[in-house]
Amino acid sequence: MSRPISLQVYVTSELAGRVRIAAAANGLAVSEWLRSVIFRACEDEISVASDRGLLRRLYRQSLFSMVGVDALLAGHKDHALRERVHQAFAVKCKRAGLTASTDEGGSHEA
Repeated sequence: MSRPISLQVYVTSELAGRVRIAAAANGLAVSEWLRSVIFRACEDEISVASDRGLLRRLYRQSLFSMVGVDALLAGHKDHALRERVHQAFAVKCKRAGLTASTDEGGSHEA
């Protein structure tokens, strides 16, 4: 393995703080975290920022779908259907090793 070559970059103190926090959150040294971000960028992989943006869009779309489906179930002529769907959801989550709802939500939160 060849000797690593140092690259130098100047950033604001705010950005430096954010980089340190992000590296620590991933259990990496700053240099390791930066190396992985640079490598991903050079390989044309989805960037960290794009990952977050994609996750936000997916979350918003999922949330909209959940609210819409729940509203349709609540207005369905079979009033027991909504409860059966929530029960089936809980079973599927349990099989997948997930919790069916958050601590903040009610018992019918999908």
